[in-house]
Amino acid sequence: MISTAISATLARLGHAHLDAVETAARPSSKSHRDAKRSFRKHIDMVTSAVVLLEQEREKAWTPVDERLPDNDLLVLIAVNDDDTWTGYHVNGAWRYSDGFPIEKERVTHWMPMPTPPARKPE
Repeated sequence: MISTAISATLARLGHAHLDAVETAARPSSKSHRDAKRSFRKHIDMVTSAVVLLEQEREKAWTPVDERLPDNDLLVLIAVNDDDTWTGYHVNGAWRYSDGFPIEKERVTHWMPMPTPPARKPE
């Protein structure tokens, strides 16, 4: 499911695109400079949407048969007995965060560690 932030960005993107196309189609009604500004705004919105999609993708569980994390990167792992742990993948092998080995076929999915909560200033 697409998040609300992404949906809102895509809606704004659609409106910006229509405005830019209308401006370019009627160059006599607005200056060329205004059309360029509209297209730049449109490009910025596309970039924002891509960033949001990338952030959403990073929050999702990734099947190990689709993609593996970088070597030695601490990640959350899901194992085939419906449990989750922290661990890492290195040189074709999975290990728990304490270094204990995990049978390769036990790990089904992984995801990046979440960002820690922001601390309140004291």
